[in-house]
Amino acid sequence: MPGIEAPRAASSLDDRKHVITRQASIFAILRSLQKHRSPLSITFRGHDQQIFTSIVLKVDLNEGYFLLDELSGSGHKRAMNAEQFVISGNDRGVQVVFGGNRVIAAGTNDGAAIYKIALPKQLLYKQRRDAFRAHIAMSDRVDVKLVSYERPKPLIGQIVDISSSGCKVLFPYLVEPEFEELEVFDEVAFDLPENAFDSSVLCAAEARHAVYDTVKQNTECGFRFLSPDGRNQREIDRFVSYIQREARRMGLA
Repeated sequence: MPGIEAPRAASSLDDRKHVITRQASIFAILRSLQKHRSPLSITFRGHDQQIFTSIVLKVDLNEGYFLLDELSGSGHKRAMNAEQFVISGNDRGVQVVFGGNRVIAAGTNDGAAIYKIALPKQLLYKQRRDAFRAHIAMSDRVDVKLVSYERPKPLIGQIVDISSSGCKVLFPYLVEPEFEELEVFDEVAFDLPENAFDSSVLCAAEARHAVYDTVKQNTECGFRFLSPDGRNQREIDRFVSYIQREARRMGLA
């Protein structure tokens, strides 16, 4: 897979679903890494066993570059020799990997070296499946309303599975315009089943992989919850536990 050179699993068919190519989305991911000062692991081609660390200092979408903080020891020397390297990190629990990086210019900031690197053409952005995802029976499915200030009207669908960190939604129509990679929905709202709860959930979420079925005229899309507050996260976790209990009671798990 050109541009993504680590880890080997990144070349699998499953990972290809998580490759981001839209420059605005890549910019947003790198800006998030910068904002949270997320530590990055740097490995140079042919020296995979030696790992250097850095952080993103700045991202410029218009000029198409980002700045990395100084690497220690031989990492600085290799960077200044324009050797190719892979960057990997973690954006709020989501794996970020992109390769083919080279320093195109260098400078200093408060006496420390900084490196200018072209924005990648693509990167791997994949959430580790460490959260149990509960499939929701037809009788317990809940309607969900998704609002994006960039769309003319809300989207209405049904949640078909859910975990503590995200959900999959079925829309009984072909969503137009199609979902953008990592499109953010400012409000995702759903009421929990009345027979077991008397509450609702409201948080933001970002769109992940979408599937458009032109035969059935429907759309399925996964969403990742974006930092729900304590109350909403507790309600989501309670709902996941409830679905698990119901599945065991019905002999489905």
